[in-house]
Amino acid sequence: MRTGRIVPALLLLPMVLAGCSGGGEERPKPYTGPIAKDAWSALGGGHSRIEMQQVERRGDRSVLRFYLTNPGTEPAHFSFGTAIGGSAYGNLHFMLVDPVGHKAYTPLYDGNGEGKTVGSDLFIMSAFPGARYETILAFPALPASLDRMTVVTPTSAGEFTGVPVVDGQGPVKPAAPVPDFFDRPAPGSRVAWPVRGLDGPAKGGAFDLYGITEGEVKSTTSSATEEKVGLRTDVLFDFDKATLSARAKAILDEVAAETRAKADPSKPPVLITGHTDGKGGHDYNMSLSRRRADAVLKELQARLGTAYQYRAEGKGEAEPVAKEGGLDDAQARQKNRRVEISYQIRRQATGTGATASGGPRANPGGDAGPPAPFRPDGPTVASRHASFGQGAGDKRRIDVKPFYRDGAYLVAVFDIVNLGPDGGPSELEGYSTSGGGPFGDFSVTDPATRLVYRGVRLGKDGGAYVDPGRAAFRHDPGAGNRGFFYVPAPPAGVRAVTFNAGPFGQIPNVPVR
Repeated sequence: MRTGRIVPALLLLPMVLAGCSGGGEERPKPYTGPIAKDAWSALGGGHSRIEMQQVERRGDRSVLRFYLTNPGTEPAHFSFGTAIGGSAYGNLHFMLVDPVGHKAYTPLYDGNGEGKTVGSDLFIMSAFPGARYETILAFPALPASLDRMTVVTPTSAGEFTGVPVVDGQGPVKPAAPVPDFFDRPAPGSRVAWPVRGLDGPAKGGAFDLYGITEGEVKSTTSSATEEKVGLRTDVLFDFDKATLSARAKAILDEVAAETRAKADPSKPPVLITGHTDGKGGHDYNMSLSRRRADAVLKELQARLGTAYQYRAEGKGEAEPVAKEGGLDDAQARQKNRRVEISYQIRRQATGTGATASGGPRANPGGDAGPPAPFRPDGPTVASRHASFGQGAGDKRRIDVKPFYRDGAYLVAVFDIVNLGPDGGPSELEGYSTSGGGPFGDFSVTDPATRLVYRGVRLGKDGGAYVDPGRAAFRHDPGAGNRGFFYVPAPPAGVRAVTFNAGPFGQIPNVPVR
């Protein structure tokens, strides 16, 4: 039943109030303005303008520096927490993303990682209209090769691409004065929030980013350091058998070529793991999965030779990747019947990213384009409608923007507009029925290869994704909510993709810029 209550946003972000660029087939003009967007944030955090300045390397940590401005007419309290407790303490749950190095960084928290974010303390005072409040937030140390990053905010603004990374100078502190509690900074003045925790011990997170690509025969999960190829046993073996088919040998030729190109022989082993679905007894499933893994190992070893070390194991039904027993039981069981080939990736010597000096960057995970420059969202290129709720009486419209490349990833961007009559979307409103972030049912397909690209997650088994996360959304009728999510980028020559937009259906020919 729809209640119309406000819920934590697992799904949507409010529509960004930035302008659009480009149109039709014309190439958009280069954006030369500030790295800034208007935003709404959670738990009464209200309306703000966020202007990114830079990320500074500071020895054992790094510091994000940006400005917050209240565009309203009355003093306002900003909140960038994602839960009541985080909001009460004024935490800034931002994230840094290295889209070429396949890494994400979460803020430093004092109390050995259990306390408050280190940097500006927004909870102490309100922001007065028009004043620019300098804000700083500490993160773990960054590689010396980085020159640009993406900042993901828990607001309607979402992602800020192309934020410069520089070597910090002088002490870590605000460059602007901190006003007294009862001061009223004038519009246009530059001030700063008080800070906390800059000199004490703190702990943050650094995560490999894992991208998922699915085809009719295999799926690939890859990061900067490792790759796992999942092969459907339905195309490798006959039912209930462990003898490879003729088609399987052609598939393994391709897998062996990829393994030879990517796997690092100095970091063994190449691990082959067999899995079954949940039917049958445990002992039988363990035996079948191991025999199938052994068969694949033998074929790979014949193709790759003794330069690599190999290990095979069977897991039976113990590690499913899809939940069986539901309406899509047959499809889930098919996904669970698989053989996985995992290995550590050989570090690439060069990549397509560039350092501040103009030279090539090391790119540990394969080919990647450069980090995206900052630019406002493009024009709407397609719109679709869908109905929700009991009796399907609640209407939503999705307005799709051009997708764009950011390093090794493709960023899907869209607005979802509440057409009413209900006052707001219910939890999980059909955008993530199977997990995978707030837009878990959304994906991108390359129409030429029919490969499906799914949401990029933090860590091998992480539940967080590069997307809105637990940000806030407006739920009143007529409100637009901006959404975005990252997927692995298709090959450089792909200029248009199909957007699989869950309940809104498939939207073809979305341009990639």
